[in-house]
Amino acid sequence: MTEPIETAGLLLDLVNSRLVYDERVEDELDDEHGPTWLRAHGAPAEAADLADAREVRDALVAVLRGTRSPDALAPWLAEMASRPELDAEAGLVWRDRDGDGRRIGGAAIREWAALQSPSGSRIRPCAAPDCQHFFIDTSRANARRWHSMETCGNREKARRHYAKTVV
Repeated sequence: MTEPIETAGLLLDLVNSRLVYDERVEDELDDEHGPTWLRAHGAPAEAADLADAREVRDALVAVLRGTRSPDALAPWLAEMASRPELDAEAGLVWRDRDGDGRRIGGAAIREWAALQSPSGSRIRPCAAPDCQHFFIDTSRANARRWHSMETCGNREKARRHYAKTVV
């Protein structure tokens, strides 16, 4: 087992790393850009880590969109572990350890789990029908709907207004 990836914001960057526009796909985890993405997120640019990132991204996107159950994350759970270690300053601390080739997945799933609550998930897809982005809702009521009020929120409100006036 190797050291885990410890990068805040990994989950959101991961699920937003592949967007499809009509005939064009922007994939930050393709063979050209993937190694750079991995290094920027504290992971070695190895083929196993790139494959793991792509695989866990697909599973997490499906879980977040509700097309698959959280059971889709089971392959990573089998590789995740926490172990106690003694630290001279902090005393007993728990360190996450993931299997080789599952480091990105383990880190992303830990972030996903931390965003789940009884009032619903804090990470979810944008409510705009033509948007593929995900966002983390930091509002107190956990009621945010759009990843960006300036783009998706304003467009959606304009659509509703137009629908009311053109009757």
